[in-house]
Amino acid sequence: MGRLKGLTAIVTGGGSGFGKGIVEAFAREGASVVVTDINGESAEAVAAEQRASGASAQAMEVDVADPAGLAAAVARCESQFGGLDVMVANAGIGQRPGTMLETSLETLRTHFEINALGAFNSCQAALPALRKRDAASILITVSGIALAPRPQLYGYGMSKAAAMYLMKALAVELAPERIRVNGLFPAVGDTPMLAEFSGGERSAEADDRFVQGLPLGRFITPEDVGQAAVFLSSPVEAGAFTGCALPVDAGRCI
Repeated sequence: MGRLKGLTAIVTGGGSGFGKGIVEAFAREGASVVVTDINGESAEAVAAEQRASGASAQAMEVDVADPAGLAAAVARCESQFGGLDVMVANAGIGQRPGTMLETSLETLRTHFEINALGAFNSCQAALPALRKRDAASILITVSGIALAPRPQLYGYGMSKAAAMYLMKALAVELAPERIRVNGLFPAVGDTPMLAEFSGGERSAEADDRFVQGLPLGRFITPEDVGQAAVFLSSPVEAGAFTGCALPVDAGRCI
C-alpha cells in the first residue's frame, strides 16, 4: 500500500472495465484521482466508491474526442489536488468483427477518433501540467492486438497500432524532460467491451473461444491491468521505464 502516495492522476474511461480497475488500484495505493468517462454517472459512481473507502477522488463527464473537456479535467485536477503527476489515457471503444469488405470508412474514423486521437488529445491536454512536476508520467492503454494482430478487427486494431506509435514517439520526445511514457497492452478481458468483440452479445461459447486463445487459460481482469498500471506509474519502481510496451495478456503475444 502507498506505492503512489502523494501522486495525482487522471484516468480517462475510468467509469468501467480496465479504467475502473486502474482507478481502484491507484486509490488503494494512495493516489488522488480524477475519474473521467463519457458516461458521467458511471464516473461518479466509481469516484464515490473510492471516497467511501477513504480515497481522494473526483468525477467528470468527459469525451476524449473533446480537447476542451480534457483541458477542464486537467484544470480540475490541478485545482482540487494541486497538480497532475500521471495521465492515464485509457478510454477506448471495441469493435464487432467484420471482414475488410464489411468494414466501413465510418467504422475506421470512429475508432481512430476515440482510440488514437482520444489518446493524443489526452496527452496533449495533460502535458503542460505534467511539465510542472518532478516525477510525471503518461500511461496509454493500447492493446495486445497492436503487437499480434487478430483478423476482422480493422478499426480497433489499426487505431490501437496508431496509439502504440504515439506512446513510443512521445516517450522519445519527452525523455530529455524526464517525463516517462509507457503503454499497457492487455488481451481480451472480462469487461463490458467483451460483448462488442463477441458480435454484440456475450455467450459461454464465445467466452470459451477467447479463453482458449490465451496460454494461461483465463481472461484478463480489471485488477490485472490496475496492478500493472500502478507499477508503470510508480517513479520508484519504474523510474527507468519509458517507451515500455507491457503485455498484460495471459501469454497471448508470446
